Amino acid sequence: MPNANELLRETGDEVLDAIKKEYKELLSAGKSESEQVIRETAEKVEQWVKMRAEGSLDNDELEALLNARKRTVRQFLLMQEIKARARLERVSLGLLDLVLNKLIGAVLHSSSRFLRNLWMR
Repeated sequence: MPNANELLRETGDEVLDAIKKEYKELLSAGKSESEQVIRETAEKVEQWVKMRAEGSLDNDELEALLNARKRTVRQFLLMQEIKARARLERVSLGLLDLVLNKLIGAVLHSSSRFLRNLWMR
């Protein structure tokens, strides 16, 4: 039976591929969502500044709108952190499952070979 280090080396490529895939997906999703929030924020701030310049908003109203947007962006960032942590947990459990399945498979294979040899005697 191969030892645990050999089995871990054998699964290394699978583990690395899984990590790369998840990392790329996480970056892609985060970038897309972040770009949307940035674009929306820029559009809203631009609109509010124009409204202030036209006199349809006073300083207090503008400040209230900016503070509300700041809270919205903070909430978005917290949600991104929660999503990233959940994904990290899922990836970690998936990788652990992969390694354990390899180890269990090797143990079962070795055990069945041992039992076969026992019966052949």
